[in-house]
Amino acid sequence: MPVKIVGCGSCGVDYLASVAAYPKPDQKLRTDALVVQGGGNCANALTAAARLGLSPTLVTKIGGDGLGDGILRELQRDGIDTSLVLRAAGHPSPFTYIIVDRDGGTRTCIHTPGAPMVRDEMSPTLISQALAGASLVYFDGRLSEAALLLARAARAAGIAVLVEGERLRPGLQDLLKEADYVVTSAHFPQEWTGEQCIGDAMLQVAMRLPRARMVITTLGTKGSVCLLRQEQQAASAERCLQEIIEELSNQTTDSSSRSSD
Repeated sequence: MPVKIVGCGSCGVDYLASVAAYPKPDQKLRTDALVVQGGGNCANALTAAARLGLSPTLVTKIGGDGLGDGILRELQRDGIDTSLVLRAAGHPSPFTYIIVDRDGGTRTCIHTPGAPMVRDEMSPTLISQALAGASLVYFDGRLSEAALLLARAARAAGIAVLVEGERLRPGLQDLLKEADYVVTSAHFPQEWTGEQCIGDAMLQVAMRLPRARMVITTLGTKGSVCLLRQEQQAASAERCLQEIIEELSNQTTDSSSRSSD
């Protein structure tokens, strides 16, 4: 039987418009291509999980519009349980218009949010239905007030909690305190802690979140760094984390250079 995971967070539609160059004020131009696809960190993560054979359930809120109908159909085609998705009558579903500048290599995102999910909407019944049979609950940092209720209930039930730290958001720090596993963007540890180097910043994140068993920071094409909290063991020779990260980064660069030769 597939493992059930639950995701709580953002869900919407992305419109990706590719243009030769970013438009100037009052300029009209044509797109080279337009791609319309599902978006939102939580929905994207659950789609990947479903394609890997897991059984995801989504908890979020979208509009009661035609765009929302299309969002649900796309998620359902990928095998995601959308029975706990709330619909906001009279409100639009979240969407993002993304201008892809081919010459400059930039992506400019213009986001239109939907109606927020408030605490009262995360009812005991919804929480009970979401957590029934779940092995893990994932939070992307959005819908923080409602998400915190689900995270605390998951922890009380002994269900693993994974929280994403993409960037600083209202309420995210409280959500991170409930996490067993934390995954961050490359810049989040330094932005949150004020440390100058990534190694010191990750250690500070681990110290601020004593419940977290694992802290992972992604580094784009260079992979990721994982800090795993373990029971106290016999001490080996101490090394600076930043030195280890730089050493591994150099090894990755050298390996890539040899592969291209």
